[in-house]
Order: sequence, then C-alpha cells, then structure tokens
Amino acid sequence: MNFNDAEITSLHVSVNGAPVEVQDDAPNAAGGGPYNVTLEMVAGGGVAGPYTLITTCSDISATAAAPAALIPPAGSLNGAGMFATAPWKPNGPLDFVFNESVTVGPEPAADKGHAYQYTAALFNNNGQIVSIKQSDPFILL
Repeated sequence: MNFNDAEITSLHVSVNGAPVEVQDDAPNAAGGGPYNVTLEMVAGGGVAGPYTLITTCSDISATAAAPAALIPPAGSLNGAGMFATAPWKPNGPLDFVFNESVTVGPEPAADKGHAYQYTAALFNNNGQIVSIKQSDPFILL
C-alpha cells in the first residue's frame, strides 16, 4: 500500500451470526432471513480528509437494481467518511484498515432464487483516490 493511497480490498456477503465472516454463496440459507455485507479497505498513513463511499446491490437475474431492503443503509458502508478516523484503525505506523459489516435483508419473497452482486465505490474530494470492488455473485434462497 502506498503512503498516500487507499483501496477497497474485499467486499463479501456472509451468514448472519456466523462466528467467522467468510464469503457465502447463499448467505441467507437455510433460514431465509437477513445476512451480512462486509467491506474491507486499507489506506496509507499519509491519507487524510473526507471521502465518499457508495455501496449498491444489483439483481443480476433481473438485470435491475436490487430491492431497497438489500442496500446497506447510510453509515459506514454508504455515505461520507473521513480517513484516519473511526471506524478506521491504525495498522502499525504506516497504514490504516477499515473492516465493517452491516446486516441487510430479509430479501423480498418474490425474488427468491435470484443472483445478486454488491459494488462499492470509494473516492475522495479531489479525485486522487478512486477504488471500485464487486462482491462475488450470490443467490438468495
């Protein structure tokens, strides 16, 4: 990681309440309830100031936006933020890490069996930092 750069390193879904949050291709199986969306980022120690983070979800099966219940709410995964302040945590003297999860869902019953995918976009005010990451596709059952 460069001293003056930041990037999204991971975006994935997992079973709600799982002891370890790892990518799950059917994160709401077998209960059909809510699941977790986790975003991980790193930033060099010289990065400071405001940024915008936008996390969206697409219904790949319907080639459309996902229902609103699947979009992370405003907060750490959606909205304005500030580098080098909470929820960013120092990772030694040279960089910061961001590791946040939110619970979303449950999904609408009408869209069971559809494939979905999250996209996160990070950018700062002067456009010097831009990073985009997509999750692996997953199915809601």
